Formats: sequence, structure tokens, C-alpha cells
Amino acid sequence: MSDSRRIVYQQGDHICALYSTPEEQLAVAVDYIRGGLERGERCLYICCEHSIAEFREALKRSGIDVEHEEARGALILNSRYEAHLLGGIFDPDQMIPLLYRAVRDALDAGFAGLCAGGDMSWVLDQAPGTNRLPEYEARLNEFYRSNKALGLCLYNRNTLPSHILDHSMATHRHIHLEGPILLENPFYESADHAKYRNAAAPEIVTEKLDILEATRSAKLA
Repeated sequence: MSDSRRIVYQQGDHICALYSTPEEQLAVAVDYIRGGLERGERCLYICCEHSIAEFREALKRSGIDVEHEEARGALILNSRYEAHLLGGIFDPDQMIPLLYRAVRDALDAGFAGLCAGGDMSWVLDQAPGTNRLPEYEARLNEFYRSNKALGLCLYNRNTLPSHILDHSMATHRHIHLEGPILLENPFYESADHAKYRNAAAPEIVTEKLDILEATRSAKLA
């Protein structure tokens, strides 16, 4: 799923990107969106740490014609209040149907599918329903497997609490750390279990992250 220069994403993927800096987050997200546009997919990205204006500028700096892509409906940028926190709450039963409609609308508009991504820092708002995050992420695995779509969920390792990072590692088959590589996730759990899981202790989460880092380093050596 990767080469020595750039990750190759494909429909059915549900990827967790664990990033450490704002610059790293932008680089991962911009590369992901570029790939979706090149594949002829409609790209839907949910901004959080960076404003929509800041993300547009990052796309422009990478050479993407943002105005053109937005005008033709290939690029849709939303805030967390237009997606995960619509109505001031987080409700997976609301989000999943929105994604189904987004796929249908993309296909009806002539696109090859939906390339969806989002910065998950909205969890810091602690909106009602945020405790249902592992359920949502677990359900997304089936959603992406059964639709012409793929998803990238970006988690800030430095600002998000350990239990959120643990849930992120339990609900994605592949993990992206810094560099052009996707890791097979040894901590992935079946959806039935992950939906209702309890997070591991912080020291266990740190050990998991250390294992992923060691695996990444070995693959890049």
C-alpha cells in the first residue's frame, strides 16, 4: 500500500494518522487530498486545528487549484460544526447516514467515489456523545469496506488524551506515522469488541506508540 516516496491510498481504506506537529498534519492531509483528486474522487475534508482558510492555503502551496476544484464540486471543506459536531453534539447515528449520502452524491455527480478525511481534534471540545467515538470508528470500517469510499482520521499525539489515542489504534487496520509508509496495525480490534471497549492505561498506550515507532523506524531503515 506504499512506495518509497508516497503512500498510495485506495477505496476501502480507513487509515489512522498519528501526527506530532501542525506541519506534519498538513503534509499528510494535503497528500491525501491530492491523491483523491488524481483518482477522480470527490474529496471531503473536515478542518479543526487549522481553519478552512489555512487548509485552503496549504492546498494552494502544494500546487492544487483550490478554486477550480471547489467550483467543480471535487473539493468540499467543512468545519467540525458542519460535520462531527453538527448541532453541538457527536452522534454516530447522525454521521454515518451523512457519509452514505456523501458517497451517493459523489457518484451521482460523476465522481469515482468519496475521499473523506478529518482532523479528530474536535474531541477536545468534549461535546455530548464524544464517548461514542470508538463505536463510530469501528462502524466506519464496515462503511468504507462496503462503499466506493476511503477515510483518513488524523489524531494529534501531543494534544489528545491517551484514551483517545488508544481508541484510535484499536479501530484502524493501518496506521500512518511520519514518512511515506503505512503500518499494519498490531493493535487493531474487531468491530464488535472495539465498539464498547475500555481504553488501556496511559503507560500501556505509551508502550503501543513506542512499538509502532520502532516498527516504522525498522521499515524506513
